[in-house]
Amino acid sequence: MKKIILFLILIFILNSCQTNRKADGLIAKEKEQIGIKKADKKHLDQNGFIKMSEINVKEFLNELIIDETRKNQINLLTTIGQTDKNWLNIKDLEFLVSKVESNEKAKCVNRAISSFLPNPENMTIGNQAISIIESYRQNEPYPNALYICEIYDAEKRNEIRKWWNSKKNGR
Repeated sequence: MKKIILFLILIFILNSCQTNRKADGLIAKEKEQIGIKKADKKHLDQNGFIKMSEINVKEFLNELIIDETRKNQINLLTTIGQTDKNWLNIKDLEFLVSKVESNEKAKCVNRAISSFLPNPENMTIGNQAISIIESYRQNEPYPNALYICEIYDAEKRNEIRKWWNSKKNGR
């Protein structure tokens, strides 16, 4: 009787191990189906979080764009760490300023250490571009808060354009 019980326990353990391998395979396939391929996205950690030290600003803004074909998703981009203060160069700033007027829907940025979930309902790429520019102007690493989900008005957009014109003209 003891041998039968031990045999059943052994079968149960082996079956459990096999199920975990299948689950890991399914998770990998799901990530691949939604476009998360390890080779393509070296800036992602094993949880799918953005490693800020390993992404450039163009890739980052691309990650913020909401995929309208995917319904019922939480539109938050979780990040780990921060960029250094020299993350942006003049070409990056020019790119960001060109996106300031964008009304394309975007995700909010939420650092992995944050317990707050911001509401991304009205977030745009333009707002996120301004947030990145503002961290540069304040000489701070990005993200410079636990979450980035601020909505800016036309006055702020004008301020950014005026600042950029002064900066690129060397004043």
